[in-house]
Amino acid sequence: MQVLRLLIIWFILSAPLVYLMNTGVVETTRNLTVYDAGVIAYVGWLLAVYVMTRPKWLLRWFNTAELITWHRLLGPLTLLMALVHYMFSFSMHEEIKYTGDGALIAAVAGLIIAIIWLTPISKSAKSAFDKIRLTMRQKFSHKGARWLHRLYLVAIILGLVHVHMIPRIADSLYFMIAFDVYTLFVLATYGWQKVK
Repeated sequence: MQVLRLLIIWFILSAPLVYLMNTGVVETTRNLTVYDAGVIAYVGWLLAVYVMTRPKWLLRWFNTAELITWHRLLGPLTLLMALVHYMFSFSMHEEIKYTGDGALIAAVAGLIIAIIWLTPISKSAKSAFDKIRLTMRQKFSHKGARWLHRLYLVAIILGLVHVHMIPRIADSLYFMIAFDVYTLFVLATYGWQKVK
């Protein structure tokens, strides 16, 4: 049930940006679908960061454990959407390609760090992977891993720059306004939660 609620909320939050993209950008249906995958991944990154701020209004509807589960599920789900976007899109402009690649690399690194350092290991875990995780945890601190996990913020910033550099998308005024509002709201909420 938690997964279904997450998918519904993610869809609802992504829908306005997908709609504005599809109505405001002149492009083939195939390319718009690929762009939509990138937009949905980006909204997932924003949602993952936002739920970790644990806003009071959200805690009235969902408990903390559910929000943490959402955060953990969004990592691999957003990565799948970002990979679809990466595999089927192309750009002749190097700066657009590099910012997109950088966002994807930061997201992959953030997910790997979360799996290795931040995912609990059960007492009965005996696999080789769990032994590697235990060894790595002994070499690096949990606090350091949490800072590295914030590579998702780097992915968001690179994704923001990436979209602003694509001329045909940057020319879509309503999409860009909504895209920037989503981003600034989440980053401001995250920043406010860290300083208060």
